[in-house]
Amino acid sequence: MRKTIVYLMMTLLLASSLPLNASAGPTDDIPTNASNTGVHNSLVAALSHVGLVPTLQGTGPFTVFAPTDQAFSDAGIDLADYDTDAENATLTDILLHHVYSGEVSSSAITEGMFATMLSGNKVQFSIDALGTVTVGDATVTTADVQSSNGIIHVIDKVLMPPVDIPSTAQSTTIHDSLVAAVIQADLLSTLQGPGPFTLFAPTDQAFSDAGIDLPSLDNPAGKAVLSDILLYHVVSGFVPAANVSDCMSADAVNGQPLAFTVDSNGVKVNDAGVTMADVLTSNGIIHVIDKVLTPTDAHNDIPRTAQCTGVHDSLVAGVIQAELLTTLQGPGPFTVFAPTDQAFSDAGIDLASLNTPEGKATLSDILLYHVVSGEVPAVNVTECMTADAVNGQPLSFTVNGGVMVNDANVTLADVNTSNGIIHVIDKVLTPSATPKDIPRTAQCTGIHDSLVAGVIQAELLETLQGTGPFTLFAPTDQAFIDAGIDLNDLDTPEGKTALTDILLYHVVAGNVPSSAVTECLTANTVNGNPIAFTVGDGVMVNNANVTQADVNASNGVIHVIDKVLTPTSTPNDIPRTAQCTGVHDSLVAGVIQAELLTTLQSDGPFTVFAPTDQAFADAGIDLAALNTSEGKQTLADILLYHVLAGEVPAANVTDCLSVNTVNGNPLSFTVGTSGVMVNGANVTATDVDTSNGIIHIIDKVLTPTATPNDIPRTAQCTGVHNSLVAGVIQAELLTTLQGDGPFTVFAPTDQAFSDAGIDLAALDTPEGKAALTDILLYHVVAGEVPAANVTECMSADTVNGNPISFTVSGGVMVNDANVTTADVATSNGIIHVIDKVLTPTVTPNDIPRTAQCTGVHNSLVAGVIQAELLSTLQGDGPFTIFAPTDQAFTDAGIDLSALNTTEGKATLSDILLYHVVAGEVPAANVTDCMSANAVNGQPLAFTVGDSVMVNDATVITADVDTSNGIIHVIDKVLTPSDTPNDIPRTAQCTGVHNSLVAAVIQADLLSTLQGDGPFTLFAPTDQAFIDAGIDLATLNTPEGKATLSDILLHHVYSGSVMSADLTDGMMVQMVNGDNITLTVTTGMGASVSIGNATVTGADVMTANGVIHVIDKVLMPPAEDTADSTDSEDSAQGDSDDSSGALWIGIVLLLVIGGGAGAVLFMRSRSETGEESSKDFTQGGILNQLQTVDAASYGAQSTQQTQYAQPAATAAYGTQPAQEVQPVQQVAQVQPVQTVEVIPQPVVAEPTVLRQWTDESGYTWRAMDDGTTYWWTGSEWQKYG
Repeated sequence: MRKTIVYLMMTLLLASSLPLNASAGPTDDIPTNASNTGVHNSLVAALSHVGLVPTLQGTGPFTVFAPTDQAFSDAGIDLADYDTDAENATLTDILLHHVYSGEVSSSAITEGMFATMLSGNKVQFSIDALGTVTVGDATVTTADVQSSNGIIHVIDKVLMPPVDIPSTAQSTTIHDSLVAAVIQADLLSTLQGPGPFTLFAPTDQAFSDAGIDLPSLDNPAGKAVLSDILLYHVVSGFVPAANVSDCMSADAVNGQPLAFTVDSNGVKVNDAGVTMADVLTSNGIIHVIDKVLTPTDAHNDIPRTAQCTGVHDSLVAGVIQAELLTTLQGPGPFTVFAPTDQAFSDAGIDLASLNTPEGKATLSDILLYHVVSGEVPAVNVTECMTADAVNGQPLSFTVNGGVMVNDANVTLADVNTSNGIIHVIDKVLTPSATPKDIPRTAQCTGIHDSLVAGVIQAELLETLQGTGPFTLFAPTDQAFIDAGIDLNDLDTPEGKTALTDILLYHVVAGNVPSSAVTECLTANTVNGNPIAFTVGDGVMVNNANVTQADVNASNGVIHVIDKVLTPTSTPNDIPRTAQCTGVHDSLVAGVIQAELLTTLQSDGPFTVFAPTDQAFADAGIDLAALNTSEGKQTLADILLYHVLAGEVPAANVTDCLSVNTVNGNPLSFTVGTSGVMVNGANVTATDVDTSNGIIHIIDKVLTPTATPNDIPRTAQCTGVHNSLVAGVIQAELLTTLQGDGPFTVFAPTDQAFSDAGIDLAALDTPEGKAALTDILLYHVVAGEVPAANVTECMSADTVNGNPISFTVSGGVMVNDANVTTADVATSNGIIHVIDKVLTPTVTPNDIPRTAQCTGVHNSLVAGVIQAELLSTLQGDGPFTIFAPTDQAFTDAGIDLSALNTTEGKATLSDILLYHVVAGEVPAANVTDCMSANAVNGQPLAFTVGDSVMVNDATVITADVDTSNGIIHVIDKVLTPSDTPNDIPRTAQCTGVHNSLVAAVIQADLLSTLQGDGPFTLFAPTDQAFIDAGIDLATLNTPEGKATLSDILLHHVYSGSVMSADLTDGMMVQMVNGDNITLTVTTGMGASVSIGNATVTGADVMTANGVIHVIDKVLMPPAEDTADSTDSEDSAQGDSDDSSGALWIGIVLLLVIGGGAGAVLFMRSRSETGEESSKDFTQGGILNQLQTVDAASYGAQSTQQTQYAQPAATAAYGTQPAQEVQPVQQVAQVQPVQTVEVIPQPVVAEPTVLRQWTDESGYTWRAMDDGTTYWWTGSEWQKYG
């Protein structure tokens, strides 16, 4: 059977080699035409054998590649061998492998074309140079035999259907290692699968070269590795060589790509050469390669990858020209930022012009600036990241809104290569040590987001991205926070303008590296204002610290600062400005030493009066000596005295301006034609502006003081003491009051001078200046008297020697002036402003005030006020007041509250006015037995001995001068009386009753006659005692005293009997028990007599009775004088019968006698006052009358001190107290009003009926002849 088949096939093949029979025609179908050829019998027979004739007789069209009978024969195909279904299926597959569904003429066949036959397998066509067509390994010997349902191309070989890839590889004998590996990796069934697959089949030699040892991989892990390697050689799909183009890539079944190179050297896949292509298999195609491919995600190296993009020809050409190809084909890895051809064009790079050694070096530097050593995938690129390029310079990255490297956009990222990564960029990068411009550099610090946002908002981005160069002082985000800058608030036209100004104040045009910054350097910013630099332990710009310097950018330099700079024309603060003047080193050193630097660097504003170094030297300030805790404190106080809180420009300084310094003390300013002074220092330069204030340069160090101005300057600066200051200058007291002092000045205002009617022009003479000096010095106290030291009733001596007096209650007064402003401190004392000019006086207080200030006359003053006499006693006066003490009021039992009624006030007024004499009665003018009418109209009586008494009160302090009179302090309240003296004192004061008074005392009757009485005393004169021959000395025994007592009491009647009550013959029983009989005669010789004694003066009234002066001593009758008594009784009886005319005569006689007695009494007081005073003090009578001893006047100085001292002690402490002047030092000014005992001229006629003193102080007499006289001061003169 087999032999028959073989024979048949050979016959058919032979026949096919013969020319086709002409009978084949286009109208016949393919089987018929094949049959008619005569050379395709084997083919037709085979078709018939497997039942394919009907198929090929179908409408088709088909294209049949018809092997001749010879071809069948050559193929050894014997139909007898195909008996079974499987064998027939094989034969069918062979036959259908020659049939293409469709009509393909020879003209449609192209080199390398593939066609899928009806068997499902592919065949490949080839056309040689002569146009011969081959299909597989068969040659088309006759083409284009047209049939009714297709076309026949006669071929000289039977096309055998291919087997699967593993079988095909195995059949080559050069892929045993590959097949063995496929089997070991359990991939056989996979590669036998339907596919199609494209296998890049490394030869056994390739496996050997790769060092792959299959036994070592015969384990699960090894199989996995081996599977990965093998699958990297397989592409899912049919990839014939014709489809492979240069730079093509295809993903292998393991998921990784393969890369193809097609050039004149052939085809390469990755780095393996294709040694045989297009080996067809039943399930794909095999390309034989000479290397085992290593699985990789990056099949091409960087240059090849770039080459294959189609947009990097310039880059690749540049790499080759710069001789960098080998470098970039090296193992790397590298990251290349690959500019496109367009980028090269945009950059104007002409490779031809760079084809020189120098050009190549430049080109190499440019290209290597695009290369980073190491892989930098896109995922690793972060905002603001930098990476050093291979040429040594940095690249900078931007991520937001797309990735940028420097200023180039990454248009395609992560192009993997076998030795690195390519990122495609749209610009050629220019090598730079500073790839980022200023905004980008700032953005990338991570601490300048606010700054960059502000730059964008202010539309300055383009400016700061410009070529520059610029120097930017870049405040951090924290600095913006600290400055309270809210960009949202500035997002308005006005806000943007303000923001622009702020930001441009941080920019200097030009490059200012830190090395160019020097101490005290300034530079103008782009906004036109300067910035100032400090170089010390660090660098500062204005008040901001440079925290990082010299951050280079592509268009300048950045210095990072910790504060936002506020645009200013004065960038330096006060210490820095002073430091940079070059003449304030001592000041700055002092500020630092005193730890005030931070204070004076703060916001302020401050005004500093800055003494120069010379001023410090002149002041002798040694900072080293002050470098202790105490010294620093002192230094701080001195320096802060030069600092004002707030700005005080020179234009605001006016004459007399005063401003408190930071140390709490004031500065005072003088502005004149010669310039400005602060305290005693000249301002040599003004208005040196700084960032936190103003500096005025001065030529002296100021000494801290609470009172920079002296008294005259302080007064001048009040604005209300121009007259005072002018007066001080005119009186030539300026130097005095500018002296060290201290002084206290009571400063009357200009209005006070006006009110006082003081005309300085009128006083501009030597005499006037003397008067003015006296007035002004009366306003000055030596020493400081602050208001706190002034107490009620205090007094102080002024510089002119006169005292001033103070009132505190209800406001402070000095004399009668109100203190309107107290405690105006000056450098040499204190000023108290007052509303009146003080008139120099030794008695600044009036009577009520003086009394009030004694401290012992509260009741008196209260009484004066209650009785509504205050205004009276504050009047001009003058007055003399006898002032009872508080104890006196208590002793008198006077209850002011009980007198607080209308009637009580009237009573109180009468009592008080009884203590007041109109006119001044100094102690020196008081004489013994003097009397003076009080203002209430009643008389006061005086006793002068070892002390002075008024009525029954002792003067315990005399001559207390006041502004409107004199005060004599007394120890009793005087009771108003018309008869202030008792009988003994009245008798004593007659001057003609010394013997009588002496006898009364010797007989121990003084107390009796000083008793309440009333008594009537018939008082014999001294002459009467002489006439009576009474020698008191001889009676100075008990018996004598008894006799003397009896005689004296014989002159006393218990009761008051006025002369008008006496009648002729009246009998009166005297105190001694004896009776006397009065004889009263009338007519021209009218008289009253007692026995032989005549009444020479009648009705002398006393406090406790009445005195009738007689000219003889009445001797008591003897025991046997009853007859006489009877006679007297008879006489008394007879007198009862006297006529009325006689009584009238008696009365007239008594009146005449009383007047004569009064004249005698007054004359004796006047003519013998001095003598009587001497008698009273020498005779010891006063000691009997009243407990007044010599100590009363001897201790006056002490008493007076006690009177004045309480006020002084309370108010002044160590200040000299005003002393009450002793009696002998009081000027005896005796105005007309002064009450005095007036000497009476001796006249016989007429007789004085009445004498009085009127309200004006004039003394008058009414005479019995109807005339009136007044006392001229030297004589009595008859009044008109």
